[in-house]
Amino acid sequence: MEGRPFPERVARLGEYFSPAEPVGCGWRPLTELLDDDALADVAEATRCAMAGYAGTAVADVPARVATSSLQLSIASRLLSPLVGCFATGAGVPLLTADVLRWRRVAHTVHFAVDAGDWADTLDSAVAAEAIDVSLLSTVLEPLIDKLHSATALSRTVMWGNVISAAHGAVTVMGLADTGLVPAGTDLVRSMALRPRLRGTATMSASGFRRRTCCLFYLAPNGGLCGDCVLHDAPGSH
Repeated sequence: MEGRPFPERVARLGEYFSPAEPVGCGWRPLTELLDDDALADVAEATRCAMAGYAGTAVADVPARVATSSLQLSIASRLLSPLVGCFATGAGVPLLTADVLRWRRVAHTVHFAVDAGDWADTLDSAVAAEAIDVSLLSTVLEPLIDKLHSATALSRTVMWGNVISAAHGAVTVMGLADTGLVPAGTDLVRSMALRPRLRGTATMSASGFRRRTCCLFYLAPNGGLCGDCVLHDAPGSH
C-alpha cells in the first residue's frame, strides 16, 4: 500500500516505536551506514560509552561485545515500529534500505523513514514474511554480514539479537498496553519460523528464551539478560 504516517497509537508506545521523518540536517542514506569506516566509528563509540558507564578503560570492553550491543540496538529501533504497527492492527511498514535514513546521535544510530509501502495484514505469518523480505533481507542481513567480517562476531549471535529485539519490543509495548501483547507475541512466534530466524529462540507457555547469548555478560559489570540462554546453564543461578 502507498506510504502513510505511523499511527499515533504506535508512537505513544515509546521512543523506539516512532521513527522520525527525514527532515532537517544529518540524515544519510542507509548505504552509508554499511560503509566499513562508518560502522567502525559507531562501534568504537559504543565501546567507549560502555566503558564510560562501567567506569573502566575502553580496552576492558571486548570489541565483539560492543558490536553485539550496537547491532542489538539497531535491530530494536528498526523492529519496534513493525511490532507496534502489527499489534495495533495497522499493518506492517515495509522498511527497506531504499526508504530508511540514519544519523548518529552520540553512540547510537537513529532512523527515519521516507514514505514507503505497507503490508495490510492481520495475519502474523503474512506479516512475518513481509518483514523477512523487506527489513531482514535488505537491511539487517547486510548489516550482520558487515559486522561479522569486521569483528568475527557470530552471525548466529546476531540473528539471536534480532529475535530478542522483536520480543523485547513486545515486552516494552506491554508496559504501555497489555492488550497488544497477544498479537505481538504471535508475530514474534511467526518470525521465529522464518528461515533466517529459525532456531534462534524457544517460545512456550513458560515464556521466551533465546538460544544464544548477546555476550553482555562479558562486559565490565555485565550480567545475563532476562531472555538469555545461559540462565539454563548449570551454575547460572
